[in-house]
Amino acid sequence: MKTIALDDTDYRILDELVRNGRASYASIGQEVGLSPHGAADRVRRLCKAGVITGFTAAIDLKTVGRALDAIIDVRLEPATTPRAFEERVVRLRAVREIAFVTGRFDYQLRVACLDADDLDNVVRELRRSAGAALTETRIVLRSSSHRRADPSSRNVD
Repeated sequence: MKTIALDDTDYRILDELVRNGRASYASIGQEVGLSPHGAADRVRRLCKAGVITGFTAAIDLKTVGRALDAIIDVRLEPATTPRAFEERVVRLRAVREIAFVTGRFDYQLRVACLDADDLDNVVRELRRSAGAALTETRIVLRSSSHRRADPSSRNVD
C-alpha cells in the first residue's frame, strides 16, 4: 500500500470533511486559509490518492426506531470460516459494524436494535445460522464519537 505525505492543511481539510461531508469548497477554504479553488484542488488530490474514499450520511438511528445500541462479541464455530460468517451477518438489518478482532473472540459486532426482543433475535440468529459458537453482549448506555483525521498530531486541551 502506497502512503501519501499530508501536511497540516490536508489534515485540517480532512477534519472539516469528517465534521461535515457536505461542506462547500468555499467554507473549507475559509476554514483552512485557502481559496475555494485551492480547497477544491486539495480535496480532488486527496480523493485521487485514495485518502478520501467516499462521503456518507450520518443517520440518527433513534429516529428510525433503532434506539437499542449494543456490542456483541462472537466466537465462531470451528467449521465456520470468517468469509461465511461475514456473508451471513451483513444481511442482518441490525448490524452496523463488523470487526474481525484479536483476543478471546473472533468478531465484534455493533448492532442497532428495535428493542430487547430484536436484540435477542439477532443473537439467536447469529448462533442458529451464522456459525457463532459463543456470544457475549453488552448494551451501550452512552457513546460519543471523536473522529479526527489525524488524532496523533493534535494537542489535548
